[in-house]
Amino acid sequence: MTEFIVFLQGELLLTGTLLALIALLIVNIYGDKFKKYAVVDTNGAISLMDDDDLIILDVREEKERSSGFIKSDIHIPMSQVKTKLDSLDKSKKILTYCRTGTRSNRIAELLCRNQFENVYCLKGGFDAWQKAGLPIKK
Repeated sequence: MTEFIVFLQGELLLTGTLLALIALLIVNIYGDKFKKYAVVDTNGAISLMDDDDLIILDVREEKERSSGFIKSDIHIPMSQVKTKLDSLDKSKKILTYCRTGTRSNRIAELLCRNQFENVYCLKGGFDAWQKAGLPIKK
């Protein structure tokens, strides 16, 4: 054991990399448990849409909307959401989506950090919506 400790002390770059990988593994495994928003699939999104107070937030860029969008959504590009938070009602449920779900996850985190409590993110984004054959508007 002493030899291992001496080795790690001598290889600081390797030790730092090992610790970083362990930390990333822990975050990857347990990170979802600490999310303040829920990730829902297309079926979960449809269930949410039964609520008339749901805000569907499209955070894609304007040019991406030419491929279609979900009916009754609000479009605020990701780069503008932070400046337009006041235009969103914190008392309503919000379902975020983008093309694949990556950007909308980041926006869901932003909303939670700004005291939005009922935040959801569409897993797989608009691509998953289309693959499921669900209705879109153009």
